[in-house]
Amino acid sequence: MITKTMLSLSVAAGALFAAAPAFAQADVPQAAAETADQGGFGDIIVTAQRREQRLQDVPVSVTALTGEQLTGQGVTSTHDIAQSITGMTITESGGYVQPFIRGVGSTVTNLGEPGSAAFYIDGVYMPTVNGQLYQLANVESIQVLKGPQGTLFGRNANTGAIIITTKQPQFTPAGSFSASYGNYNSFIGSGFVTGPVSDTIAVSLAGNYDRHDGWFKNRNPANGLGKRVGDSKRWTIRGNVLIKASDNLDITLSGDAMDINDASPIIIQPIDRYQGYVPGALLPTGPYDYIGNEKVGYKVEQQGASGKLDWDLGGVKLVSTTAWRHYENHSLDYDSDTTPFRYSQINNNDVGNNFTQEILLNSDNKSNFSWVLGGFYLRQNGKLDPLYVLSGTTLTTIAVKQITDAYAVFADGTLTLGRFDLTGGIRYSYEKKVITGSLNGIQRLDHVKASWDSFTPRAVLAYHPTDDMMFYGSFSKGFKSGAFNANALSPVPIDPEKVDAYEIGGKLTLGRGFTVNVAGFHYKTKDLQVQALNPITNLIELRNAASVKSDGVDLDVVFAPTRKWSIKFGASYLKAKFSKFTNAQVFLPVPGGDGRNASAIVDVTGKRNVRSPDWTLNWAVDYTIDLPGGGTLVPSGNVYYSSKFYWTVDNRISEPQHVVINASLTWNLPGDRFSVTAFGRNITDELRFRNVSASAQADRRAADEPALYGVRASYKF
Repeated sequence: MITKTMLSLSVAAGALFAAAPAFAQADVPQAAAETADQGGFGDIIVTAQRREQRLQDVPVSVTALTGEQLTGQGVTSTHDIAQSITGMTITESGGYVQPFIRGVGSTVTNLGEPGSAAFYIDGVYMPTVNGQLYQLANVESIQVLKGPQGTLFGRNANTGAIIITTKQPQFTPAGSFSASYGNYNSFIGSGFVTGPVSDTIAVSLAGNYDRHDGWFKNRNPANGLGKRVGDSKRWTIRGNVLIKASDNLDITLSGDAMDINDASPIIIQPIDRYQGYVPGALLPTGPYDYIGNEKVGYKVEQQGASGKLDWDLGGVKLVSTTAWRHYENHSLDYDSDTTPFRYSQINNNDVGNNFTQEILLNSDNKSNFSWVLGGFYLRQNGKLDPLYVLSGTTLTTIAVKQITDAYAVFADGTLTLGRFDLTGGIRYSYEKKVITGSLNGIQRLDHVKASWDSFTPRAVLAYHPTDDMMFYGSFSKGFKSGAFNANALSPVPIDPEKVDAYEIGGKLTLGRGFTVNVAGFHYKTKDLQVQALNPITNLIELRNAASVKSDGVDLDVVFAPTRKWSIKFGASYLKAKFSKFTNAQVFLPVPGGDGRNASAIVDVTGKRNVRSPDWTLNWAVDYTIDLPGGGTLVPSGNVYYSSKFYWTVDNRISEPQHVVINASLTWNLPGDRFSVTAFGRNITDELRFRNVSASAQADRRAADEPALYGVRASYKF
């Protein structure tokens, strides 16, 4: 594995550094000289503190990527974001997105529970992890904020926030369309159009369709030997209406829908599993072999509507965001016995809707004191309708309903005194949950209630020795509400998860488009919420681990000496360990090697937290070449490296280090309206996994995408 990793890094280095100079012979020297002093980037504007600021002026760890950068780096969905962000991993299981940032995250798929990182799309909070698998076509930008978020945003978040901004309506007619075709019979089509319908109303419509055949092959003679398994179909549509009600009042109305049908299976690993557990079990011989009697996978449906009001009151801006969403996740998680018989299956039906309201008052930033006041409300109704669990000849059905009400008020202000900025913020959160449930038709819980509240502050001191340098130190607290064990029908809730986060950093602009941002951090997480499989009921339960300590450093470098060059490099070093976890429930192989596991309670204090590699690196290079007669040629490449990390709290199952290389070559025709791109993703066919888990029956894994390549044609006006 190390040899392949080094080979992949060598291929990447050769491709990214050697390609551009070779093409550069066709460049126009005078044009390069004219842009050299300007650099390849202007100021990057972010809204991490709920107002527009230069990235280099914000005392927060934040990474911003444009839609064009996402496309060039091969990022097509939220599952891929971590390839371009240091200190972050994102895994996916059955339509549930599970981000980990700086060693803190959540594998929770419990009914109605949020992830540790907050997702926002056009200012609308997406409260459930099954609503965060989002296709990134027609996106204007993504911002990833690291650290607890609470004094500036609607919902509290322990690890950070992922903020997605889609393309918005314009009063100038514009549009873009693209279509691509690649191996595995893959096709992606997307389009965006916008324009005015009157002097005061503009509209936009965006859509995306993404399909591919399966990467897996069925090895079960009783169920279509040799057939491809794991086909996927996804589509999204979004419409916006912008109303200029007056010179100081904008109203934006939005509606969207998405549908995902994904049949990617979970594969039994290693190959000797089940031999002693189920007579007649078949053996997969590779990571893309599937042996089962069911077409597994998941279906996610979502519909949403929102209204946003931006009202300039003169010195103060009022922003109100009202949203409603409906979601459904139907999944046959696995047919995991590898036999022609129905022996071990889980079928999940997670359905719900939510309403959110956020109100912000924002100062105009014309004085040395800028501030934000906000309030937030969430009402969420969710149900498992029902959850089926088959283990051997025992069928268990669970039906659960849960209502969540979350309230919050928050304030944040920054006082500028010469070259010093002093920031303070506070948030109060209150959450209440009510649960009702039955087991095999017999009611076990009847409107059981619990509530939690918390004050979470933020304090930052920033110093600007020059206009191109900033150094800062910060402290913040994060809070994630307690929860009921919906799957286990337990009347006893688990405790809230809390984070104390310390950070020091610096942001340096060194001229000619050269910036260096570095941050060191120390996190203490108490009562970490983790999932564990109950060996008696075969149900996933939510529990509190004791505590996790995360220490590390993030580095982000951007070098763009001319408008033709763009070079980005990021690195993160992380040590995330359980500082105390004495009663972890794990599954260990049964002596004798017949493939079974046995449940055990062990002390994992000092073990690494899951999905938290020591090192992550990313590197992106673009170079624009002017062609004789007009048009340009743009070679692009993106390299992502992750060191080894662990999937289980006892560190028994690990993910080896891996390198993912994406590359593309784009020909922009004269006039800059048409373009043709040849692209490849994971071009070295590096094996990695979307998700890995352990149970009493076996260890299971789901392989991630193999090498993908294709051609894309685009048009814009």
